Amino acid sequence: MKIHIKESFRKFNAGDTYDFSDLRLLKYICIAGENGCGKSSLFHSLRGQKNDLKSASLHERGFEEISKNVEIEHKYEKIFYYDNVKDNGNDFQVAYTASEYISSGGFATRDKSHGESSMIQFFIFFEKLQKEIVSGKTLIVLDEVDNGYSIKNMSNFINLIDKLTYKLGADVIVITHNPFLMAKSHILYDFDKKMFTSSSDYIEKQTGFKLTKI
Repeated sequence: MKIHIKESFRKFNAGDTYDFSDLRLLKYICIAGENGCGKSSLFHSLRGQKNDLKSASLHERGFEEISKNVEIEHKYEKIFYYDNVKDNGNDFQVAYTASEYISSGGFATRDKSHGESSMIQFFIFFEKLQKEIVSGKTLIVLDEVDNGYSIKNMSNFINLIDKLTYKLGADVIVITHNPFLMAKSHILYDFDKKMFTSSSDYIEKQTGFKLTKI
């Protein structure tokens, strides 16, 4: 998949290309970059063009406006997107009617911690998603879904990604700041440099911490 910038918008310049073609080989990739560098904005443009399991998000019109600035090359039949902020059932901007709040699971997570409620909401999405995946022809974008997770739940999240890719046959893009997930993927996409790189090199350059095997 490639995303070409047709018209400059936000932090993107016309003529730039973000090439994620290696995803078809890797099956899932982590997108890493500084806060505010545009990771979510770029993939919101993808969401604006094709969004299955469409949420009741009030932001949908904004996604469609952003998508007019890009041209996307891909061979997927289905694209699913989950944003931990804009698709979380606890967010009244998303669940803006009582029925939406009930169906999104909002009451079930009302008294939970942020990490617990985020995990529950993602499991609800995951359960719906499994039935819709077409093996080899489905892309799933998970946008900072793991914010607030404990180490145990980070591990559970990684296991779900493995299920999506290796068992159900989807390609998965994960926008994340989670070093555990980055380290497991071995190769990640450095958003600032628009290139694939080794996760260990990226983590070492960003933190000075060198990953070693024990």
